[in-house]
Amino acid sequence: MEISAKLVKELRDKTNSGMMDCKKALAECECDLEKAVDWLRQKGLMTARKRSGRATKEGLIVAGVSPDQKKGALVELNCETDFVAKNEGFQKLAVDIIDVLLTSETPADVAELLARPMKSCSGSIDDSLKALVGTIGENMNLRRFAVRKADGNSFLHAYIHGPGRLGVMIELAAEKPGAPAEDLAHNLAMHIAAASPAALTAEDIPADMLEREKGVMRAKLAESGKPENMWDKIMVGQVKKFYSEVVLLEQTYVKDDKKTVAQVLKDAAADSGQVSVKAYDRFQLGEELPGEESGAEE
Repeated sequence: MEISAKLVKELRDKTNSGMMDCKKALAECECDLEKAVDWLRQKGLMTARKRSGRATKEGLIVAGVSPDQKKGALVELNCETDFVAKNEGFQKLAVDIIDVLLTSETPADVAELLARPMKSCSGSIDDSLKALVGTIGENMNLRRFAVRKADGNSFLHAYIHGPGRLGVMIELAAEKPGAPAEDLAHNLAMHIAAASPAALTAEDIPADMLEREKGVMRAKLAESGKPENMWDKIMVGQVKKFYSEVVLLEQTYVKDDKKTVAQVLKDAAADSGQVSVKAYDRFQLGEELPGEESGAEE
């Protein structure tokens, strides 16, 4: 019996079940849509829909880098409890998603990534996610991903801190590749994990963030009673201090508080030639993202 793609889609829309489960249900029920719905209910394969409203604040940050270190990926996969985050099936799905990102063209968004076919089994990532929801009984959510490609003398390095609650991917350019540059990339990734810089350089700080900080500075100066004609001069130093807290290259290096990150990169030239950080990504589990309302459920 031929099962049309339109009928499969209709059943998926009604039940939120995986594509392969819908095909099997329609085959078992001779393409009777309502019977197929009941079949899925009986098999416990409609649970994803019932659980889709639950908050997903736990989960995993996972990372991967290709063998040539020219492509890397970070993923945040969410669930409801830290118990499920330790589940072997949940962890395998997260790793499988990284594999898809490393071995295929970069998707435009999460929706496109969810539609990508899995390499380890039939069906899409979305199908596997929904099947796992049905098996484990918790809502799950592929929240975000990042993919980077390096060229020239740049390479990528990924670092996961602790039990997968924080991850960093860094792109480092080194004139002389080798173990010293690899060690530096790892140490800088750990620095980024600990220091949480907002931008690579001062020029990369969003204008609205800087203006907000300046507004706070002005308000504090007004309360201090200092003459207004001195504010601009005082704020030069305060802005410099702000940059030292949030700009990667200007931060105090976590492994040597007598140096900035920029100075560490300069010192690395003795072993690795000219070295520079080209870019980085930092994912922390459950952190608020731009455009999200604080406290909003996923």
